[in-house]
Amino acid sequence: AEPRIIKRYSNRKLYDTQSSQYVTLEQIALMIRQGEEVQVLDNSSKEDLTSVTLAQIIFEEEKRQKNFISLGAISDLGAT
Repeated sequence: AEPRIIKRYSNRKLYDTQSSQYVTLEQIALMIRQGEEVQVLDNSSKEDLTSVTLAQIIFEEEKRQKNFISLGAISDLGAT
């Protein structure tokens, strides 16, 4: 199955090409939790921004609820 394409514009807005609407980081996080594969691309350069966007989602979730991800899991990310 093809990943769901999210375009990121220079104004930092995120656009879901499948539903033809702007989405938030929270909505992208929900898509991922529901098992969808998501790919975030810069609209002009076509650069893949998926990992940067996922890191941003993790950061925002961690700010909202402490210990969203265990310290061990974060350490494991740094080891790869």
